[in-house]
Amino acid sequence: MKLVIEPNKIEWWLWTITLALIIAALLGWHQGYYLVMIISAAQVLFFWNRFKSFLAFDTQVRIAYFVFTLIGLIKTIRFPLYILLFIGTFMVVAFNRCGIAIVLKKMPWNER
Repeated sequence: MKLVIEPNKIEWWLWTITLALIIAALLGWHQGYYLVMIISAAQVLFFWNRFKSFLAFDTQVRIAYFVFTLIGLIKTIRFPLYILLFIGTFMVVAFNRCGIAIVLKKMPWNER
């Protein structure tokens, strides 16, 4: 995989900030978990406003990610779930590859 750093794109910065907050949370700063949820919700609203649709692909990705962060409210699965979110978010920030996007592309409503 080729390293893809795109500091000129707002999307890259939003994911980079999210990644930093995930790292902080995993290292013990528990407020980081809630900030990840807040920034994820903000991303949903940002992309909904940009595309004027919750069905826009970029918005769908943010909604799915936000749902995963909310599942992290369950304390017993929070740490392993956020490890997975860390890996996925790192892949987006460093290589512009998103596992959620790959799965969503295969959904029937996104086949066009």
